[in-house]
Amino acid sequence: MSTLHQRISAFSELGLIMAEAASDSPSSTEAISLRSLMDMEEQSNKWFTPDNVKLAVRSIAEMLDKKKLFKWLNNYVIEDRTEKNKTIAVIMAGNIPLVGFHDLLCVLISGNSIMARTSSKDSRLIKQLSAIIKKVSPELGKEIVFTEKIRSDYDAVIATGSDNTSRYFEYYFGNKPHIFRKNRNSVAIIDTNTKKEDIVSLARDIFAYFGLGCRNVSKIYIENGIDIAYFSENWKKWADIIKHKPYANNYLYNKSLLNINKSEYHDSGFFLLVQNDELSSPVSVVNYNYFNDTDSLIDELNKISNKIQCIVSDNNVRFGQTQFPEPWEYADNMDTLEFLLSL
Repeated sequence: MSTLHQRISAFSELGLIMAEAASDSPSSTEAISLRSLMDMEEQSNKWFTPDNVKLAVRSIAEMLDKKKLFKWLNNYVIEDRTEKNKTIAVIMAGNIPLVGFHDLLCVLISGNSIMARTSSKDSRLIKQLSAIIKKVSPELGKEIVFTEKIRSDYDAVIATGSDNTSRYFEYYFGNKPHIFRKNRNSVAIIDTNTKKEDIVSLARDIFAYFGLGCRNVSKIYIENGIDIAYFSENWKKWADIIKHKPYANNYLYNKSLLNINKSEYHDSGFFLLVQNDELSSPVSVVNYNYFNDTDSLIDELNKISNKIQCIVSDNNVRFGQTQFPEPWEYADNMDTLEFLLSL
């Protein structure tokens, strides 16, 4: 098994290759090959447009900065070389490109082996990155196995899905140490002090990946006195999203439902703002509620923290940054690395 420093170096080198692949002019063989796959992903998954795939790759590349990796890992006690590593079964989601990468990173960086079952919606990219890891570090690459069916010879399991699939996970895998992830959504808080440039940046938190990720803002809390038309004016940069046929179909469908139900909504021409208490919203719809007092709102959000991935505000995740998580920011706010090191 490779040493911790070798594992860090391997992922750091992978990050450099990914950054080059997402650039305007990749030149190395590995980066060109990765970029070619990135540009073709939309052929097998209509939601994985080249721009969205590049965003995912660029985000991970930033995460794999060597200084960030050391900063992250300095908070844990990790053996430099683990002779008796564990086999971790990882069931990956496929809602956005490379959504399962952080689990792969955590498993390998902790000195364990991964048995991964990818989603059919997002299989090729993660396997391509694993192939690069094997070239960069053949010893580390030996710890990666992809499978269509999870075998019984694993020590722990990490599975990402919905509230419904979590029951399936519990039934089949609940007898081993596990992390089972459920539905999460992200929210934003807009008050009268929120700067215009932050409102503009918020659009990326909402519309990147067509809103399909748990870090996408699906609901905004707006302080009383702010006109909701203000958001349409500042999000026009994203208007071309309506040219994406699956997104446009969702927009038209949801608009029809609102009309049938005689519900009030604000139509921007490419998204719908709907006053709704729910955190989750369909593709093309942004839910909102008004509030009077920020402290009271935070108290209410704390009561449902198990349903929230990110809160975007002046005092939490910065506007426009939800899709650029740091390595120490974990899905469902469960410390994956601590879990793995405790086995």
